[in-house]
Amino acid sequence: MSDEIRQCIIDKAGKLFFQYGIRSITMDFIALELGISKRTLYETFTNKDALIIACLEKVRKEQEQDMCTIFNSDANIIEKLVRCYSRIIYHVNQTSRSFQLDIEQMRSKVNEVVAKNREKQFEYIRNILNVGVEEGYIRSDLNMDIVATLHNSQIDWYRKSQLPGNNEWSFAEVLSTVMRIFLYGIATEKGVKVLNENYDLITQTL
Repeated sequence: MSDEIRQCIIDKAGKLFFQYGIRSITMDFIALELGISKRTLYETFTNKDALIIACLEKVRKEQEQDMCTIFNSDANIIEKLVRCYSRIIYHVNQTSRSFQLDIEQMRSKVNEVVAKNREKQFEYIRNILNVGVEEGYIRSDLNMDIVATLHNSQIDWYRKSQLPGNNEWSFAEVLSTVMRIFLYGIATEKGVKVLNENYDLITQTL
């Protein structure tokens, strides 16, 4: 099967999964939407889990590329963290509540992939924070393993919980509020100065 057809399936299925959730989208429906036979679809992806994993892998690569671009820039670590959070908001805002809940409730190889991706995110954030400590923007009296865990937990908390008033709060609003608290809590005086100097930019970005 050609790479072009495979990528086309991933692109279309990803949009459907992220918009409507996983359980409500069947392989038959995906084939119908693409205008291909079920045989072609199953020759490319043996089952629905394999297709979901491919869609998640595409998003992971996009996120990694975004992060690499940000951290290869000349900005200081505080500015880089803010930009990273803005990308997290963007990517998560592309997924529906149904998708988030379906992922949490699945019991398959998909969960293993999600867990590995979150573990990679933990390592990535911890490394970023350590650079921040070296640059003097992040407090050195904090355990970076705990800080990185809290960072990831803040995002997972919203994904897993049914928040009071969640019909009124967007994910972006919740995450931007949490991240402001988080950034000010871990920043040194030098870091707080940068946050204050760029508060308008931070507000617009988050």
